[in-house]
Amino acid sequence: MDVYSTPAAALDRLVARSLQPPAEFTLRERGGRPGATGLEPRVLKIIKGGSSGRGTALRGGCDSELVVFLNCFKTYEDQAPRRAEILSEMRAQLESWRMDPIPGLSLEFPEQDTSGLLQFRLVFEDLENWMDVRLVPAFDALGQLSPGMKPKPQVYSALLNSGCRGGEHAACFAELQRDFVNIRPAKLKNLILLVKHWYRQVCPQEAGRGMLPPVYALELLTIFAWEQGCQKDAFSLSQGLRTVLGLIHQYQHLCIFWTVNYGFEDPAVGQFLRGQLKRPRPVILDPADPTWDVGNGAAWRWDVLAQKAGSCYDHPCFLQAPGRPVQPWEGLGLPRAGCSDLGHPIQRDPDQSIPEDSRSNSAVCPRAGSKKRSYPAPSPLGTSSSTPSIPGTVLDLSQIPTKELDRFIQDHLKPSPQFQEQVNRAIDSILRCLRENCVHKASRVSKGGSFGRGTALRGGCDVQLVIFLNCFKNYQDQRAYQAEILDDMWALLESWSQDPVPNLSLKFPEQKARGTLQFRLISTALESWIDVSLLPAFDAVGQHSSGTKPKPQVYSTLLNSSCQEGEHAPCFTELRSNFVNTRPAKLKNLILLVKHWYHQVAAQDRGGRPACASLPSAYAMELLTIFAWEQGCRKDSFSMAQGLRTVLGLVQQHQHLCVYWTVNYDLEDPALRTHLLGQLQKPRPLVLDPADPTWNVGQGSWELLAQEAAALEKQAGFVNGDGTSVLPWDVMPALLDQTPARDLDKFISEFLQPTRQFLEQVNKAVDTICSFLRENCFRNSPIKVLKVVKGGSSAKGTGLRGRSDADLVVFLSCFTQFTDQGNNRAEIISEIRAQLEACQREQQFKVKFEISKWENPRVLSFSLTSLTTLDQSVDFDVLPAFDALGQLGSGGRPSPQVYVDLIHSYNNAGEYSTCFTELQRDFIISRPTKLKSLIRLVKHWYRQCNKMPKGRGSLPPQHGLELLTVYAWEQGSQEPQFNMAEGFRTVLELVSQYRQLCIYWTVNYDAEDKTIGDFLKRQLQKPRPIILDPADPTGNLGHNARWDLLASEAATCVSALCCMGKDGTPVQPWPVKVSR
Repeated sequence: MDVYSTPAAALDRLVARSLQPPAEFTLRERGGRPGATGLEPRVLKIIKGGSSGRGTALRGGCDSELVVFLNCFKTYEDQAPRRAEILSEMRAQLESWRMDPIPGLSLEFPEQDTSGLLQFRLVFEDLENWMDVRLVPAFDALGQLSPGMKPKPQVYSALLNSGCRGGEHAACFAELQRDFVNIRPAKLKNLILLVKHWYRQVCPQEAGRGMLPPVYALELLTIFAWEQGCQKDAFSLSQGLRTVLGLIHQYQHLCIFWTVNYGFEDPAVGQFLRGQLKRPRPVILDPADPTWDVGNGAAWRWDVLAQKAGSCYDHPCFLQAPGRPVQPWEGLGLPRAGCSDLGHPIQRDPDQSIPEDSRSNSAVCPRAGSKKRSYPAPSPLGTSSSTPSIPGTVLDLSQIPTKELDRFIQDHLKPSPQFQEQVNRAIDSILRCLRENCVHKASRVSKGGSFGRGTALRGGCDVQLVIFLNCFKNYQDQRAYQAEILDDMWALLESWSQDPVPNLSLKFPEQKARGTLQFRLISTALESWIDVSLLPAFDAVGQHSSGTKPKPQVYSTLLNSSCQEGEHAPCFTELRSNFVNTRPAKLKNLILLVKHWYHQVAAQDRGGRPACASLPSAYAMELLTIFAWEQGCRKDSFSMAQGLRTVLGLVQQHQHLCVYWTVNYDLEDPALRTHLLGQLQKPRPLVLDPADPTWNVGQGSWELLAQEAAALEKQAGFVNGDGTSVLPWDVMPALLDQTPARDLDKFISEFLQPTRQFLEQVNKAVDTICSFLRENCFRNSPIKVLKVVKGGSSAKGTGLRGRSDADLVVFLSCFTQFTDQGNNRAEIISEIRAQLEACQREQQFKVKFEISKWENPRVLSFSLTSLTTLDQSVDFDVLPAFDALGQLGSGGRPSPQVYVDLIHSYNNAGEYSTCFTELQRDFIISRPTKLKSLIRLVKHWYRQCNKMPKGRGSLPPQHGLELLTVYAWEQGSQEPQFNMAEGFRTVLELVSQYRQLCIYWTVNYDAEDKTIGDFLKRQLQKPRPIILDPADPTGNLGHNARWDLLASEAATCVSALCCMGKDGTPVQPWPVKVSR
């Protein structure tokens, strides 16, 4: 049964005849007498593990683990004290069973050299097979676990808190260990048998002395090799064995783990895993028990196995029929021919010295369910919209810790500079050949595709060589002559390929795209390739200065050419490349990360066809990433995890995507405006090419992408180093200024209005919290809670979807005047915090209730977040206050004395505004629903303005914009139903005239009282703008703010699509005076 002398083609027969245990032995050992384990305490269940349970038992001798789960063990810690007693009882039962065993089986007890278990051997005398059995009493940590379900995170956090040694409680997870291997294809189990037989054959003495890693480590290593390099039910055993031995030979770099049962989502488990991955190599974590490093580089003699593995590649078992060597599989973390390491490092190991190639290499397994790769046909448009083939391996993003993403991109996704240089030389040589020999002369050439845009991925990418020919005088000329020209170019390239650039070869695939010649340049040495599309085109743009728009005639002529959508996209390649190429380096890295994820999805096979055949283009992902960065960040340096999560969120909202730019074309030309307005009426998603307005690159089926985006968000965890969640940038799938005026109501309902379900959940939660605080705060104190009032936008009914704000004002009896509010604030906040925490523990909520961990003695905050859509939350500030108003009836007016006392007490404007929360809330909440929608629209616009760089100073308070909107409606409409665009346009007009604004109301105070009247007169004589809080006359919301910045943004918005009629004329504002 010598492996080495067995020809490669005969390995399957070797496994079947010599390594698989006989069926008779399998049946006999599965027998047993009912009641044989009739023990007290009660047996909950018995799980068979070991190689016998996993289906990887070898003929001759194997092992089995019988794990007996007992009801007397309530925790992991319970096992140690009672095991000796329980094992003694079990041995007695087995001694009794041995007196009358199953025919043909005998039972032997060897020396018991391992604590916590009972060892015995079953010998099948007729067939010379035996089985070493370990009987292990254990705590039932998993309970009744449904197939395919992960254990609850508490299972593992309790394990970590038990203070156990690595793998001490591995038996508790025998069911998961068994299922992890048992579900594998039969041939993969045969490969495992072959690897285990090799292990026994080459190192019998060392294995017997316990020097070598456990055979279970070899089983996991074999599964890893198959997952990364094959994933097929049928394959070459020789190739599989060659791959596993190559991994053993490179053991110093191995770092393998799976997240099928545990992951980084739970902070405690995530922190522990990160520590495990820093252990000395090799690291091979048990997929069921994260404490057990079965690779244990510090304990086992992997070097002995590696020496044996490295010296066996020239044996007959690794030679194919013509005598050629069998090549290992290729994939992430697998050995490559001619490479001294594992080729695809994922994370550097900070505890190891840096190898000669400046990289520490580790490999991370893909999650369960990773799909096979596929190779899509080129796009029919003949542009870079096609999805390139997946380069050799799939790197699973769900396995990469968020802080490692930047390094992951550098190590795995950025293309080799040597390959880029090779390609550039080849392209220059090809273009020189075409210029000198082509019958039709070129005016100039433009490089496009991902290579030209600077977004090429390592391994494989695409480039467009657009050759602008003098013979094309207009768009229509291209159709007439393209076929003839391409034939000529093909012949020239055939000639060029006879003497190409060194180390590069050229291949022509089947030509499936009209109007383009496709070929592939391959670098065998660097294991990279590039798909080239050669496109003869009309030079529509001409010599174009960077940063300037093409002439409008360029696009009006395009629209008049009766072209199909994107048909002439190659004519605008230069504009497309410039649009992406000018972006910051880190944004391009984010694009690489998003495209890598996209290619993982595109590689999935659905019903035998490539999934990417119907997906939107990879170029659409590039544009979506740029859109996310522009709207949410605009910084050269940012969190890569935050950017990725934002793009994934937009993908999940694809039904609402409306993305376009006006850097090259805009609404000024009537023909273009008509065309763009027509495009905006098309079904979503809409992602217009910034260079060609006829091309919606968002076309395709987004459903699979959306599903995978949601899955990645859950699997990756997106957790910061401090355990907090990575939040996406605040980006919506459509922009206000790009929304036609007639669609503003729809824009508000789709993007700005919080869901009814979330509002109901929040209101119910707030009622519960308010009642709890009223009943429990200061129970053993003379201080009483008089009332708890909700304020802020959430209470007024003007909260925005996403993160909105609210106040919870707690009115206390210890405050008898305004100036008392500063007294004992730290003690009061501390008591309220304690009761909030008690409320959090004792009450049930349908939203996530989180109290801020920021220990500020004067501030207390908490948040309520939707459990179903994490992008909806309300942040509350808890504010103790003086009850200045008392029990004021609905619509009642405060006593003038309240305001007289306020005027005599205040030092700073709005200092005691919290005392008037009820009045502020009631002033807005009584307004018509549509006015509240207009307020939401204005607030959304304000938030977008707040993202702009401001320099010194800050924008006016948001509450001031709310009041300005109410004033605009009161003075210009007063109708419950009105034109939303007109209302919005009116507010923008008032903002632009901020220097004249003087707005106030007399619903709660007026000039009848002399003190109040004199005070109001002084207030209204101050510099404009003036917007007095209708509840608090000391609060001037127009004072001391950068209204000039807001006015500048308003002037820009007035000319945007949201303020423009169908015919391109501006929407007119209501006639409103700027002051009363």
